[in-house]
Amino acid sequence: MRQRARERKPVALACLACLAGFVSLTACERPPAGPVEAGRLEIADGERFSGERARERLVALLALPRALGDPGRAASIDALDSLLRAAGTGVVRRLEHSGVDPWTNTRFAMTTLIASVRPQAPRQFVLASHFDVRPWAESDPDPARREQAIPGANDGTSGVAVLLELTPLLIAQLPEAVGFSVILFDGEELGRPGDGGYCAGSRALAEAIGRGEFAEVRAARFGVVLDMVGDRDLRLLQEPLSRRAAPAIVDEIWSIGQAAGFPQFVAEPGPELLDDHALLGQAGVPSLLIIDYSYPPWHTHADDLSQISASSLGAVGETLRRALQAHRW
Repeated sequence: MRQRARERKPVALACLACLAGFVSLTACERPPAGPVEAGRLEIADGERFSGERARERLVALLALPRALGDPGRAASIDALDSLLRAAGTGVVRRLEHSGVDPWTNTRFAMTTLIASVRPQAPRQFVLASHFDVRPWAESDPDPARREQAIPGANDGTSGVAVLLELTPLLIAQLPEAVGFSVILFDGEELGRPGDGGYCAGSRALAEAIGRGEFAEVRAARFGVVLDMVGDRDLRLLQEPLSRRAAPAIVDEIWSIGQAAGFPQFVAEPGPELLDDHALLGQAGVPSLLIIDYSYPPWHTHADDLSQISASSLGAVGETLRRALQAHRW
């Protein structure tokens, strides 16, 4: 993603085997989650979100190559498809699209995954994150590594881990009249500093919705996009485009996070950002972005597992679980 009006500043078989445990894991087989401090909020019914399990998912996801141009991408996308199905989604559709690196004119094939839960339900919402990791590291302090793909533990993996862990809980705990789409965008990281090109997957989806495709996504009352939600010093400000698009949902999520005792949710304005939520909004789905914009390892090779906190993942996942249960459907 990039800041609007100016660039952000720095602030496969073995892979499939790593994920086999998650593919076969069902909600019934899950170990009990650890306690979460309720603060002033009564605990929502049902099993709580586990940050530890989300971190375990993140570790397994890091074994999947997801940078544009990597020969292992196809197997990784198949693995993500399987993980969405294992999480309980009934249908996973693929939106094939492509984009061009503005610096080299190299064209990349991309695949955005759209998974559906109860698509015929009368009330719909969207949960989304991008799964591609930055193929270039222009902010890395080592010039020799700036054209190499980053690990993307936080930027490209943390949001996916939260959604995969959260989805089975929501399926079990939300009313039958509520359905949702889980979208894993490809190509969010295609852009180059100063030349745009970001958010290729959400642009492609917006175009597809304009053609009348993905009706359940278009019918969504709101969308929540996760990006960089796992770092150790997580501080989640309220992004201005999000406040304008979905102010009531922003207030719900931040107030519930604070009431639950999660200091990561800070009810102060952050910088305005161009991310996948903006394109969802253009497609008719008012959407908000949950992100920690102040992340020094952004677009560097330091964005690795050492930056990730189970507590941060847990704060985001549990807040969303409670907020979506408490929402007046």
